[in-house]
Amino acid sequence: MTDLNVSSEPVKYNPDFAKEIYALESGEHVKLCMQCGMCALSCATREEMDYSPRKLFLLMRVGKREEFFKANTMWMCSTCLMCKVRCPRGIPLADVMHDLKSHAIKLGYTERPQATFYQSFWQEILNKGRVFEGGLMARYYLKRGWSEMTKGLFEMRDLGMTMLKHNRMPLKSPKSIKGLKSMKQIIERAQAQMHREEGR
Repeated sequence: MTDLNVSSEPVKYNPDFAKEIYALESGEHVKLCMQCGMCALSCATREEMDYSPRKLFLLMRVGKREEFFKANTMWMCSTCLMCKVRCPRGIPLADVMHDLKSHAIKLGYTERPQATFYQSFWQEILNKGRVFEGGLMARYYLKRGWSEMTKGLFEMRDLGMTMLKHNRMPLKSPKSIKGLKSMKQIIERAQAQMHREEGR
């Protein structure tokens, strides 16, 4: 018989972590998951994930917090929405994954490059109300460190030169959007509302 390395020890469920995830804006939807596996069958990036979404939810339900947040599943979601379209329960998995990313960053699980990119993208939006590719990548590499910066520049030099040649990568930062102050106020109010709801 093949050794599947399955422990005979009973699983000790810890509901506290599940309650923490359920409290997120889209967290309640996770309760609807019936473990059918349709999300994995529909996912374009499933082969790149440590766990399929349904298996990630299992980790949550048994309280394996560290294993949950160290998995790359939420970061590999490309928001193609095929999982939501085919889910029998209509779970908005892209929204759930977005909330999980935000929560992971809030808790300090930022070692993955995708987490750094996520933070850099958000900071660029807050800065001008739009994304400047040069500013985005500068923020990203400053966070990731010098060694990764030199490696990234070397690996993407051909693509960068092609984009410059075809005017697809502006070197000058664009002007801020009109109403940037109002946009920031809206974001601040939304964040304050979210914190109030989390505190309930």
